[in-house]
Amino acid sequence: EAQLLPADQYAAVVDLFRSATRQSGVKLGDPAAGSAPAEQLVPDARMPVEIGLLGPVVVDAPGPMEPDRQALATELVVYLATHPGGVHPNVLTGAVWPRGATAEVQEAALDRVKAWLGTDDLGRPNLTTDAGGRLRLGSQVRVDWLVFRALLAQAGHAAENGRADEEATALDRALTLVRGQVLDGRDPNRYGWLATDSFEYEATAMIADAAHRLSALRLMSGDPEGAMEAARSGLRLAFNDEMLWRGLLLGASATGQEHVLRAVVGEVSARAELDEVMPRMAPETEALIDELLPSWRTSAA
Repeated sequence: EAQLLPADQYAAVVDLFRSATRQSGVKLGDPAAGSAPAEQLVPDARMPVEIGLLGPVVVDAPGPMEPDRQALATELVVYLATHPGGVHPNVLTGAVWPRGATAEVQEAALDRVKAWLGTDDLGRPNLTTDAGGRLRLGSQVRVDWLVFRALLAQAGHAAENGRADEEATALDRALTLVRGQVLDGRDPNRYGWLATDSFEYEATAMIADAAHRLSALRLMSGDPEGAMEAARSGLRLAFNDEMLWRGLLLGASATGQEHVLRAVVGEVSARAELDEVMPRMAPETEALIDELLPSWRTSAA
């Protein structure tokens, strides 16, 4: 007998295909939710603990940590950093020790992390347990992802009030936090929870959207080189994002230099050929190239 999807799974699959055909993309959560406090948004601000997720994983903390235990401790900190609302110990245990661990092992690991993260200016631990029993990082732990979200919220507020210059400044500051692929260099034998967590997808999508918006703002302000730079900042993370490639093409065209545009068209074509599933660019991208550089097909041939 034929297998039928349950109604809820059927609806989810239909919504997935609908989302894939939307030109505007899928609406993400509020970027201000769980973002960094104001004192962490000051340019060149440094906190007692600095956590970097938008690129190679970094935990810069004042306390001691044995090298052999650092991989596990780092994963615990990263999980807490990606869940700023707090995490119940049972949830943390299920994520970091999916095959189980004794209460003694868990407690010892958390004690080491607590010592590693140290205390804030008032002597409070930078790893705390709130009234609901959830583990959370303290207010003097700076997470680049949360700062990014706060700056994105600032940009959105500026856009709502028609302040394009302020919006561009906030977006530019946000994108300077991106150092490479999200959680690059993480231990390949760890972080299995990322497969079912929204963090990686959400971070990549928000960074791509921010880069696309900044590229458009710079293009509108008459800065084609800046528009190209913004698009490339997103492509370093979201290499297959056709919207960013189109932003790069528009910036290249606006320079008025045909050799610059031809070089970018070559990049777009080469990128499409690398796709083993669908080795061609999106129809919208082809149509844009036809408009900007009608002779490109002849040149490519």
